[in-house]
Amino acid sequence: MTTSRKKNVALVGLSAKGSWASQAHLPYFKKSSLFKIHALQNSSKSSATSAAEAYSLDGVVPYGDPSETASDPEIDIVAVSVKVPMHKSLLLPAIDAGKDVFCEWPLARNLQEAREIVQLAKSKGVKNAIGLQARQDPAILKAKEIVRSGQIGEVMGTNMFGHGGIFTPSIKEDVAYLSDIDNGANLLTIPFGHAIVDDDGKPIRISHKTAHDYITVNARLIDSGGVADITYAPGNSLTGKGFYWEITGTEGSLVLEGPMGHVQIAPPTLKMATTAEPELRLVPLPRASDATYTIGKAWDAFVGVGLDEGHTVTTFEDALRRHEMIDAIYRSAESGRRENYV
Repeated sequence: MTTSRKKNVALVGLSAKGSWASQAHLPYFKKSSLFKIHALQNSSKSSATSAAEAYSLDGVVPYGDPSETASDPEIDIVAVSVKVPMHKSLLLPAIDAGKDVFCEWPLARNLQEAREIVQLAKSKGVKNAIGLQARQDPAILKAKEIVRSGQIGEVMGTNMFGHGGIFTPSIKEDVAYLSDIDNGANLLTIPFGHAIVDDDGKPIRISHKTAHDYITVNARLIDSGGVADITYAPGNSLTGKGFYWEITGTEGSLVLEGPMGHVQIAPPTLKMATTAEPELRLVPLPRASDATYTIGKAWDAFVGVGLDEGHTVTTFEDALRRHEMIDAIYRSAESGRRENYV
């Protein structure tokens, strides 16, 4: 299904100085036949105007107030791409006004906020999507297809190890909010730093850190009863193993590898071996060049494009399930007991 006209998007968080919105969303929108940037919303109207000028976005409407954005009748979708602590305050006015919404992951700072957002979205009947765009990656989709087809038999277990990239023991001050667990800017698979540094890497102050900086999760797979082990470490790998994920079945194995633990940014490769063909071999995949690929596929799916190719719309309900998982992991870490969330 395609749309008869381009959907008008209000992009929240496009900074003239550079941002995730400018790296991933903007390049897609500029070439999309499905969406058009109608408005920009930043912390002030002047900031939105500066961003429009910086990226040559002629004719877009600048906003600095979420309520004004929400009241614009020309806007179909509000896309929120800012720091996690601001998600709720930006989403609620848009949802309350009946706008469809797209939000970067995490949906909210905590489970309580996520539930509040999901409840309002359900009551208003708005279409929504969460930025868990790694699910659109060709290697992830192919691995899912192989597992479901039974080519590697029944899954006995899976182990994943990744590095968190920028989240090092020393972290720049403009992202220091990541060190506070209450800000919710972690996935329990992204480690955070201790000391705050300036752009030259020199320590300028030491900050008390409450977010976890090394994470290991052990869980049981619902469908097969197999075991999952997931570990994320801070910084970049010094051994060339930025991301490694192995899925072991009774009749074969899959291996996904990439340069860093952010698979939504750095697409992994996929290899496969079976008892019938034991030599590990590369599985051919469509080329996912950069972060714009997966975010683009997520946006396409939002209006029904690519669903026949295995792409899906990851909704706020899906995000809520991930928040429930994260909350269960927090509880388990505190209690020392296994926790369930399904």
